[in-house]
Amino acid sequence: MSGYDFLHPQIRTDTGRGEVPVAVSDGRETTMPDKETLRLEPKDFARIRRVGDPQLSPDGKTLVYAVEWIDQEDDKKYVNLWLMDIDEGEPRRLTVGKQRDTDPRWCPDGSRVAFLSDRSDKKQIWLIDAAGGEAWRLKTEEVPSSPVAWSPDGTALAFCSRLFEPPEEWSPYPGAPRGERQRAIKQAEPEGDEDISDVRVINRLRFRFDGAGFLGDKRSQVMVVAAAGPEEADDIQPRRLTDGDYDHAGPLSWSPDGRYVAFTALRRDDADQLQKNDLWAVDVVTERLVHLMDGLGMVSSPLWSPDGDHLAFVGHDRAYGSSTTTCLWVLPVDLNRSKPLSQSEATNLTAQLDRPVGRSVSSDVRYASSAPQAQWHQDGEQLYFIAADSGASQLYRTDISNGKVEKILQEPGGVITAFSLGPDDQVIYQAGTSDTPEDLWLRSAGGERCQLTSVNGELLQELWTQRAERFRYESCDGTEIEGFLLKPRGYEQGRRYPTVLFIHGGPHGAYGSAFMFQCQVMASAGMAVVYTNPRGSQTYGQEFAYQVVEDWGGGDYRDIMLGVDEIIDQGIADPRRLGVTGWSYGGYMTSWVVTQTDRFSAGIIGAPVTNRHSFFGTSDIGYHFGEHHCGSTPWEDADRLLQRSPLSFVDQVDTPVMIVHGEGDLRCPVAQAEEFYIALKRLDQDAVMVRYPDEFHGIAKPSHAEDRYRRYLAWFRHHLNL
Repeated sequence: MSGYDFLHPQIRTDTGRGEVPVAVSDGRETTMPDKETLRLEPKDFARIRRVGDPQLSPDGKTLVYAVEWIDQEDDKKYVNLWLMDIDEGEPRRLTVGKQRDTDPRWCPDGSRVAFLSDRSDKKQIWLIDAAGGEAWRLKTEEVPSSPVAWSPDGTALAFCSRLFEPPEEWSPYPGAPRGERQRAIKQAEPEGDEDISDVRVINRLRFRFDGAGFLGDKRSQVMVVAAAGPEEADDIQPRRLTDGDYDHAGPLSWSPDGRYVAFTALRRDDADQLQKNDLWAVDVVTERLVHLMDGLGMVSSPLWSPDGDHLAFVGHDRAYGSSTTTCLWVLPVDLNRSKPLSQSEATNLTAQLDRPVGRSVSSDVRYASSAPQAQWHQDGEQLYFIAADSGASQLYRTDISNGKVEKILQEPGGVITAFSLGPDDQVIYQAGTSDTPEDLWLRSAGGERCQLTSVNGELLQELWTQRAERFRYESCDGTEIEGFLLKPRGYEQGRRYPTVLFIHGGPHGAYGSAFMFQCQVMASAGMAVVYTNPRGSQTYGQEFAYQVVEDWGGGDYRDIMLGVDEIIDQGIADPRRLGVTGWSYGGYMTSWVVTQTDRFSAGIIGAPVTNRHSFFGTSDIGYHFGEHHCGSTPWEDADRLLQRSPLSFVDQVDTPVMIVHGEGDLRCPVAQAEEFYIALKRLDQDAVMVRYPDEFHGIAKPSHAEDRYRRYLAWFRHHLNL
């Protein structure tokens, strides 16, 4: 490697809007400011850049990756693509502008990069020469809903798109009025200013999904399109490879001979009733469908082996319902079978590892990479994959012949969240720590590690951050629980501090060695921050994760409270100045906490479940997720749903509460917040509700995110007497 001093990188910032700081070496010494004079404030959220989706070129010499940045004037997040010569280590822009250029994928000969972009009137597939120049659009009517997959010969691209192509006799339901087919077509593909009905006709169980909204009558189909050059790009016509009233999902994988494309789907009339899907392939020439595997649970990300004899995939067999740990599997492929194999005939390569494959720990400033969570080695005998363990995620390798699993890359005190495997066993990976947002790194075939990017390097010299300290303690039944502590800025041993407890979502989420901006803000303001992984959290094994099922507010509540006691016993937390907050399941648990104890001086409830009875029918996943986790339905045992609903005990709340929610949330609908808030106000309790318009379950708009952090900080400062 030339041009870099990775142990002591200097920081250079390119000029111009959207510039990205990168690590370079110029022989100078760096003078770092006194850390205790620095601060981290809510306004800094918009200054942090997110890097991810690393993709090595086929020859392993060039890296393409994405950098997301916030434009505060537009109040939007944009993404540009960058290239880096691995030997030279000097990055350069591949795309420029205020748009979202995402999901870059190399052509097999390394001459071009395909990506998705919204720079035109809608999201489309774009191509650009690796040497640079102007990108060109593959102009299609279809909007891609998955990353593209190049054919092995580089002449075609496969992708998924949501389409509505009803037969002439189509009607949304028996007895519908005339004109329904035309109404549905106009809604699915509006053109110009034509009069379009705003009436929604729903006849499916699964009719909406958080982040997407109402699904309507479109179905996801597999498409293939020629990878045309700029002269022919306007004349191409994609070809649909699948059809029917079914959803077909990517990411897609081509067979090595370029004849088939693998995908996941559940081509059954009762698909909405089932929490599973299957593996399929389609012949791109004849459009013949091949049902490869009848799945037992949710499976995804099929990956064809280099010799074409196997498909690897990530998923589970539903042994523990939807709480089953995801594993890496491999399936023998026979494209001439008349019946599909069962998932029981596939080999689970990571069952003994007992850690979730493709999962990571929570971070609120991570680039959501679409890079695959598993990749075949070129020898076709080994698979590389990411799995999470004890609040961290690392890179592993397994041999399909003997099932041996080994950890090959561990980021000390941090997380690995995406990777790309090169032809010479080098690995580019996305990694960060609890005090540093993620960057891209290189691990050579010999095992040496070096940092490739430092997109926030200059910024971090101006801001206060701190590495979280891991601690362990025993719960009431002797179970070992793990937690993490951020000491406040200016910490002095022997002095007690106001302390905020953060509770993660899921309930199968996990906190740990990843950067949490909102936690760092609290610590920078002088508060200790505690976050724990109670039973139900992933990264500690299947049995530990399953213990929360049908026991929300039970063992998990005791685990969390004992974590607070541990920090009090260490002489750090002031028991008279405690705050508690969480989002989603963490919002449920926060609302449960304030109904069960008055030891907290303030609470902030984020996007909660407060009434498990109404959650069943109002959440996009309530009818299956709620039944699994609560152990009943409203008509079978309503009392069981209400026994662990915070709303049932709202009259016991004596803690000042702020409730924060996105108004478009379909996962934990805003009515869950309203029910709890109205009850509190009716009881004349100290409560306030903050609502963000046009937000789903997560808060996406940058100004809304900053506003949320400011309100959190002000609320706790006031009530914890800081």
